[in-house]
Amino acid sequence: MLRRLFFEPRVPVLSDDQVRSMGGPPDPDELRDPARRSFLRRSLAGAAAGAGMLASSSAALAAGKKARRVRVLPVADLAANHAKARKLPNLYADWNMNNFQEILNDESAHVDILQRLLLDEDNHIPTRPVPILQNLEMKDEVAFAEAAAAFENTGTGTYAGALFAIQQTEEYFPLAAGITTVEARHAGYLNTLLNEPIVPNFFPSDTPIPQSVALSHVDPFIADLNGGTVPSFDPINRSDANNFRIIDFLLLLEMVETAFYQVNVKKFFG
Repeated sequence: MLRRLFFEPRVPVLSDDQVRSMGGPPDPDELRDPARRSFLRRSLAGAAAGAGMLASSSAALAAGKKARRVRVLPVADLAANHAKARKLPNLYADWNMNNFQEILNDESAHVDILQRLLLDEDNHIPTRPVPILQNLEMKDEVAFAEAAAAFENTGTGTYAGALFAIQQTEEYFPLAAGITTVEARHAGYLNTLLNEPIVPNFFPSDTPIPQSVALSHVDPFIADLNGGTVPSFDPINRSDANNFRIIDFLLLLEMVETAFYQVNVKKFFG
């Protein structure tokens, strides 16, 4: 029987006390340290771990800049001033605050939706605990937006890949497709906020992101899986069991995203 989901779109992943106890901004050298403890290296030997979310995002955006046609912007001086001050441009009063709060609400709702889908008698995957997280707090608004854009572009590609593997039933596929488009709307806003193409590299069509790459992008923010396992799913063969593996995979990503926004939306927008 099809289950209709009802949810409150303000579900926290971290408590207020946990948010307050978060440390200072991460040291970039620490994030790049090959000796750093990594759940991905310990549990997913041989996976194609990337250089981390911020590094891969910067490379993709740099490639996109090469393809951009040269044009003179009337707000170039204003943009330069914002960049120098490491502040984000604000088109309307409270525009960024409202948009980032909306993104936080969406991501926390995604956690709720996915957790409820896993509450099924046919699901035999153990309940996923919230991982022990690290390096969530960004040093300034621009760093926050850059990391958020990397999260959302990764999420768009990851959900796109999941659409190929999930069964096209009324219970799962419409939710997966709906969350995919929301992730893409988030990514478009953040890309343009950083004066980058709406779609990275000006591509007219998104492509799926492999599971190993998606995991490598959240790896710098996970200190320990807290008793959980590294998620994975079959990207080709559809089945009832694989539906739950897909949902479990997406849930880990959404947990990290939600905690990331909780910490930084509170820090920069109160």
